[in-house]
Amino acid sequence: MGFDAERSARIAAMQETARPVWEATGDTDVLQQFLKDNGCHGVEAVFVTMGLLHCDLAQAQRAFFNAPCRDAERRFHNRAMDLLRRGPDHNA
Repeated sequence: MGFDAERSARIAAMQETARPVWEATGDTDVLQQFLKDNGCHGVEAVFVTMGLLHCDLAQAQRAFFNAPCRDAERRFHNRAMDLLRRGPDHNA
């Protein structure tokens, strides 16, 4: 997936900032808390996770959405998916 230069630079910089946390703990929940505490959210957090864990998108998304600190994002995502699944007549 391609990003503009600014977003790519943010992702690369955050990977390097978070690398010591990941290497010291090996804990995806701790990693997600660190990313959240440092303003890294959503797609960028998932791509930082992919880079640090050397994993695919599905595994990075699981690490993101399963982290306790990402509860609000998980609930938003689940609500959005429920609304899409129901279709336009049930989105109220």
